[in-house]
Amino acid sequence: MKYAYIEITERCNLNCPFCPSAEFSGHRGEMPLQTFERILGRLQGHVEEIFLHVLGEPLLHPQFQDILQAVNTSGFKLNLTTNGILISKHTGAILASNALRQINFSTHAYAYLPKEKALATLKDSILFADRLRAERPEVYLNFRLWNDSADAVSDAWNATVESTLSKHFEAELSQERFSVRHKSFPIAGRLYLHRDSRFTWPDGTGDERSEGTCHGLRDQCAILFDGTAVPCCLDYKGKIPLGKFPGDSFDQIFLGEKAERIRRGFENHKLEDPFCKRCPFARRFR
Repeated sequence: MKYAYIEITERCNLNCPFCPSAEFSGHRGEMPLQTFERILGRLQGHVEEIFLHVLGEPLLHPQFQDILQAVNTSGFKLNLTTNGILISKHTGAILASNALRQINFSTHAYAYLPKEKALATLKDSILFADRLRAERPEVYLNFRLWNDSADAVSDAWNATVESTLSKHFEAELSQERFSVRHKSFPIAGRLYLHRDSRFTWPDGTGDERSEGTCHGLRDQCAILFDGTAVPCCLDYKGKIPLGKFPGDSFDQIFLGEKAERIRRGFENHKLEDPFCKRCPFARRFR
């Protein structure tokens, strides 16, 4: 399996209308450092790369730098997705991480901030990108934007981001070139503007469809903050629990009868679980 998404915290310091984090009025929980370290041990030999989120902003974890160090000594490659609000606080530790393969800034989230805060956060992410190019040119960085805006706020913000990046990096960026098969546009070195279509997070409701497939259990899995293992990074409510780390082993969870039934269904273009049947994201796959 290529990716494991590990939700080290479900807290977030933003309240974006497109994200399910906005549903939760209180703090549900955080993964203790010791549990995280034990989970990394369970994933050894089974997973190549990890992310530090399902929901939540990973840089909010009170022991984020200790978690980063645990990844550094684990042998896994790290892909870090962040809204960038706290990037200046952790820049040194992130740039020093030998595990870091890619960092993604959720730049589309800034559209819902007050303008001064949005511009300041964008500036911080660009300053980080400048240092990354100078100190870690082998690491990839994506500035992420929604392409098909759902509102005028996003439209205006997309234009601001594109003009700011174009001016700072002296790069030509045009939204007209976007297509579902062409989402990433080079800016400089390994820096990219990544555009994607906005999607609705699945919540187990809606119309069912039996035919379809998914990358879950083939290319990826996810582990929620309490250790619950699920097939993919969109099952933020744990609707398809397969087992629980660190008590259960990787094989017990992902080679068990339930996981095998879902995986065989995906291979045969058949959605087995009710949650998968109602997942709008699965309908992207042919």
